[in-house]
Amino acid sequence: MTLPGRCDPEVEAVLDTIPSLDLTDIPRAREERDRLAAAGRARWTPSGRVLVDDRWVPGAAGDPDVRVRVHRPVGEATGAVLLWVHGGGHVLGAPEQDDPLLDTVVARTGCVALAVDWRRAPEHPYPAALHDCYAVLAAVTAGLKGIAADPGRVVVGGASSGGGVAAGLTLLARDRGESAVAGQLLVYPMLDDRERTVSSRAVTDPRVWNHESNRIGWAAYLGGLAGDDVPAYAAPARADRLVGLPPTWIATTELDLFRDEDVDYARRLLEAQVPTELHVYPGGVHGFDLFAPDAALTRRFCRERDEALDRFLVA
Repeated sequence: MTLPGRCDPEVEAVLDTIPSLDLTDIPRAREERDRLAAAGRARWTPSGRVLVDDRWVPGAAGDPDVRVRVHRPVGEATGAVLLWVHGGGHVLGAPEQDDPLLDTVVARTGCVALAVDWRRAPEHPYPAALHDCYAVLAAVTAGLKGIAADPGRVVVGGASSGGGVAAGLTLLARDRGESAVAGQLLVYPMLDDRERTVSSRAVTDPRVWNHESNRIGWAAYLGGLAGDDVPAYAAPARADRLVGLPPTWIATTELDLFRDEDVDYARRLLEAQVPTELHVYPGGVHGFDLFAPDAALTRRFCRERDEALDRFLVA
C-alpha cells in the first residue's frame, strides 16, 4: 500500500491501523464508517456550553422536510450562523459525525451551527443533497423560530463531498439572489467529477479516499448525468464564472486526491477577485484530521481552520 509521496509519519502510523474503505458495498461501508464515527464521539467530552436538538425545515417544492441538527450556545447567540455540510463521498455519513467540531465552534464563537442531514446517493442522486441544503439556507433567511440568526451573517462550510456541496450551494445562492452567504469554508472539497488532474489519478492506496472510491462516489451522486450535462452546482469546478462569490478559505493536503482541483479552484477564485485563502498541508492525506487528531499536522490544521471560522463568525 503506497501513496504518491511521503506521508507525515504521525498520520501514517494511525493510517496503518484503520480499515480500508470499500465502496463496492455501500451499505456495509456505511455501517463501518458510522461505527468509526461513533467510536470517535465516545472519546469526546462535550463542552457543556452548547445545546443540541434536531429540527425539521420544509423541503423545496416536492421534496421531503429536511432534518437539521441545531447547535446553539447556552447563553445568548451572536446572530452568526454556520451552515455545515458533512462529508462522506456523497454516499456515507450523518450530521452527528461533526458534533465534536460544531460543539467547539459554537462554544468559542457564540454562533449557531446548523448541520444538514442531506439525502444520500445513490438512493437520492443530485440535486437532492443540494436542494436539502438550500432549503435550510432559505429557512435561515426566512427566520427559524427560536434561532437567533442574522441572515447577513451566514457562513457555509463543509468537508470532502460536503465541501463540494457547500461550494455548489454558494454558487446557487449567488445566482438566485434570495439568500446571502457571507463566507465559505471548504475542507478538502470534492469539486470535479472529470478526474483529469494528476492527483485525481495518482491516489490508489485503499486506506484513503482513492481513484476508485471517487469514481463510485461521483457515479452515485450524478446518477445518469455525464459530460456537458453535469451542472456546476453538482461539480463546482465546472463553473465558468466565479465572480461575486464570498470570501473563501480552502484547505487540502499534499497527498489528497482532490489536491489539484482544490488548488485550481482557489486560483480561479483569486482571478475572479474573490478574497481567498488556500492551505496545502504537506504530508497529509484525505481526512487526516479525523483519524489522526493528535498529530502535529492536525493541530496546525485545526488552529488555522478555527482562526478562519473566527474571522467569518465573530463580528
